[in-house]
Amino acid sequence: MKIRPIKAIIADDDSVTRHLLRTLLRQHNVEVVGEACNGKEALQKCAAEIPDILFLDINMQEMDGFETLQHARHAIPGLAVVMISSDSTVGNVQKAHAHGADGFIVKPFSAARVLEAVTRCRQ
Repeated sequence: MKIRPIKAIIADDDSVTRHLLRTLLRQHNVEVVGEACNGKEALQKCAAEIPDILFLDINMQEMDGFETLQHARHAIPGLAVVMISSDSTVGNVQKAHAHGADGFIVKPFSAARVLEAVTRCRQ
């Protein structure tokens, strides 16, 4: 029996980061069903695609990652959210977890760290 791939959306204002993450995820049976460059667009994509996991940058235009996280959690119960940011202060990591993030990955990220987050979200 074939395992259904995990559906993911990537929200990051940096196109290079989105490309790297998309390439890595696709190599590991994760279907990237959408990409967004800001929080508002991420929520629209989430509503349309209902992903299993949302990779979410903190610092984005229109709506930051923390606000997006709160809205996404409310709109899609059970959605796994992994924050990805170069701004990895203790305060940001704690705030992400307090808002319900399932993980926090520091940029630049390694393939192992991203795949570890995907594995945790599968469980």
